[in-house]
Amino acid sequence: MHSVLVLPADGPLPMRALDSGAVALLLRLGGALSRDDARTRARAFVETARMRAGRPRLFAQVAPVTGAEIDGDLEAIVCAGLDGVFLEGCEGRGDVQGLSVKLSVREAEAGLPAGALAIVALAAQTPAAVFQLGRYKGASRRLAALAMDESALPGGAQARVAARALLVLGAAAAGVSALDVAPASGEGALAALRREGFAGVIAFSEAEIVAIEAIFGGAIDKRP
Repeated sequence: MHSVLVLPADGPLPMRALDSGAVALLLRLGGALSRDDARTRARAFVETARMRAGRPRLFAQVAPVTGAEIDGDLEAIVCAGLDGVFLEGCEGRGDVQGLSVKLSVREAEAGLPAGALAIVALAAQTPAAVFQLGRYKGASRRLAALAMDESALPGGAQARVAARALLVLGAAAAGVSALDVAPASGEGALAALRREGFAGVIAFSEAEIVAIEAIFGGAIDKRP
């Protein structure tokens, strides 16, 4: 999963994103004035997009597993065509395991095969999360990747550099991919990410996908 295009669900979700060239699309539920509306838009997108031959993999970003919104997110979004979820605020293997249990219930209710839905852990959003990055090995067969996002950490740039290095090492120890967010400085910075051990990049515009594919298109996909 070397290129992921983020689609905020706080407004209309463009079907043209299916032709962006991204390996996966990430429907982001947070940030909307009405989370229920975002859930509805995301599910409708998945139900339409799943019929497209050769479509990207489809993921939804869900609330932290210990939060009040996670069950509503899963109830709304788990359906045929969804390939997995990105877990916000993941602070260790226990969060991945808790989400896996919830997904098993939702899969059964939706008539999906057991284990059909993958998990990508947004695993460096908080200081507590960073200190758990070496403990994901064997957490769940669903775990496909550990990912950075655009969240700021206390300690500024130095803390983020340390978190990125620990995330790459933690992902390698767990046998899953490491994902980072697209840098602002183009193909040279993308090539540096690949040398550092990242297997893919999360993009926020379709224009970034071409450059990401040029650098990461030959990367090994460690999907479950």
